[in-house]
Amino acid sequence: MKGLFITATDTEIGKTMITGAIAAALKARGKNVGVFKPLASGGILTPEGRLLSEDASFLMQAAGIGEERRLEVNEVCLEPALTPAVAARVTSIQIDMEKIIENLLENAKQYDIVLVEGVGGITAPLWQEYLIVNLMQRLQLPALIVAKPGLGSINHIVLTYEYAKQHQVRLDGVIFNMWDAEHAGILEASNIEYIKQLTQLPILGRMPASKELSVIKNCTDNLAAIAEQNLLIEAILQIIG
Repeated sequence: MKGLFITATDTEIGKTMITGAIAAALKARGKNVGVFKPLASGGILTPEGRLLSEDASFLMQAAGIGEERRLEVNEVCLEPALTPAVAARVTSIQIDMEKIIENLLENAKQYDIVLVEGVGGITAPLWQEYLIVNLMQRLQLPALIVAKPGLGSINHIVLTYEYAKQHQVRLDGVIFNMWDAEHAGILEASNIEYIKQLTQLPILGRMPASKELSVIKNCTDNLAAIAEQNLLIEAILQIIG
């Protein structure tokens, strides 16, 4: 299985936006790309009584994947906006991680490249003591860290890097989301300098905020072009192999 795992330094950092951006860029280049968000919480209840993940909807639109494949993209969608292990517990839902992984690996066979988005950060609990890092260990995909460029990002990125290294998980780069090129200064420049020095990870992109794009509104207008302008897609393809 060729692809990437996208994690982050925290929740609400922009994993979905970056995963969707990479998917859209690869699709525009003619790649057969699949997207997966195996578990999601904070699901939206439809009038028909279905729980839908807004993150999954955005990824599907970015990759051009139809609604009929939603359960392949997002097998478990929980209503409480809590980490999946807790959301499952409070709603009395059992999560079978082995079955989820088995289904993901099978569904991934129809694609040349797969992008798997995690939840929260690398230690987010998915079920009982099963963490995101354990899923990353099983899938054995190169991984990218999504982070915000502001104060604290050095600490967050280095801790994520060291935890991954301790658990034999491969990390291949950092992408900054919500980059403000107009106002970026010594803070952002020094963050990049220290992150490169302390982790040896390349910076693979600086994704700006855009009024054209919204995960909540499922707006992916010009996403591929914006990704090509702000992410190092060629370098990302080399990592994928």
